Amino acid sequence: MKIACYRKHCSPVFSLFAQIGIIIFLLTPLTGWSLDLKPSEIRGKTEAQPVSVLQNRFFLKSFRPELGLMAGTMLNEAYSDTAMWGWRLGMFFSEWLGAEIQYLKTKVNDSDDRKALNKMKFRKLSEDIIVTPNPEVNSIHQITDVSLVAAPFYGKLNFLDLLIVYSDLFISAGYSRVDTDQGIKSAAAIGAGIRLYLLNAWSFRVEFRDRNFEETRTGETDRRNALSVDFGLSYFFF
Repeated sequence: MKIACYRKHCSPVFSLFAQIGIIIFLLTPLTGWSLDLKPSEIRGKTEAQPVSVLQNRFFLKSFRPELGLMAGTMLNEAYSDTAMWGWRLGMFFSEWLGAEIQYLKTKVNDSDDRKALNKMKFRKLSEDIIVTPNPEVNSIHQITDVSLVAAPFYGKLNFLDLLIVYSDLFISAGYSRVDTDQGIKSAAAIGAGIRLYLLNAWSFRVEFRDRNFEETRTGETDRRNALSVDFGLSYFFF
């Protein structure tokens, strides 16, 4: 096969690549059909017959106790940086519905904004003393969550044709007991995340969660959305 060159200074290398490209283009449909299944083999004798595109995972997770460790951080705090870590215990009653309990401890540090405020000095004229700005902060020290977990979305990821990684997209909802500077708060908790299964026992999980509760700000009762993200590793027994 010969490719005509319409430019006076056309490179022989370009001509060679052009010929290879045309050959690949012509052979690709043939190769694709030879590797793919015939429609009759997929759908059977009638086109109305349903097709199962995604097979189920090769292991089950229902009624297998789950024990996990996780660590994360609070996302929407202005004057403090809160890191958290803890454990979770759960179990699925079916392949898509389960329950869990998790306990988290926190470590609270001043944020950069709070450190900058602490360096500012003002004279309080009414008492003739030096003061610094003191923003109202209600830090979180412990969290206990009891939640229902639903994982109706299931999928597979193919990593370089070497490894099949099973995954779930899940949502959670339940009750949280939040220990704060202002005392114990009862919160409604909702969350969403993804879980990646490593073999048939280990899984890696990422979850965003919102805990909504009442607190006092400048003497008035207000509602707070404490947003967090955590990363966890879990083991399914049996």
